[in-house]
Amino acid sequence: MALFAARDYDTATIEDICERADVAKATFFLHFPNKAALLTEFNERLTHDLEQRLLSVEGGSENKLRFLVGAMLLDWEKNAEIMRKMVGDFLNQPSLPAAATKANEGILDLIANIIRDGQQSGEFSSLVAPHLVAAALVASWGAFVSAWIADRDDIPQSAGEDVLGIMLNGLKT
Repeated sequence: MALFAARDYDTATIEDICERADVAKATFFLHFPNKAALLTEFNERLTHDLEQRLLSVEGGSENKLRFLVGAMLLDWEKNAEIMRKMVGDFLNQPSLPAAATKANEGILDLIANIIRDGQQSGEFSSLVAPHLVAAALVASWGAFVSAWIADRDDIPQSAGEDVLGIMLNGLKT
């Protein structure tokens, strides 16, 4: 992210990335098919960081979901210009369905675990499968990101929190 901020995502080459990471170009391609695949690595690191930060969130599953949405929005805003370009590049790759599934595995599991905990504690209804709720949240965030990349101004910054509010009203017992 620092390289992309310093050089711009579009002008940073794979050679630049390899030099910054002190790895050979062949090593890069062992792990990533292209520059856009770095989004998966970014998501995995973000998910790990969120898991650690969630340990200090007090309250029930609703508080954890609200924290998660807010933290993801802040992380997006912190890297907005880079993320717009990286996600745009990511969305244009031919193997998008498989790449998107891999990129979102960690965050889907994290959200599903929060939902499952809320269901086990009685905070949330158990009528909906936790991974379905997670998929719906991630899919809606994907739609917002796509709209923000296209510079649509009819999607408010609060969209993630708004969708979570809609979902929570349907989840609460």
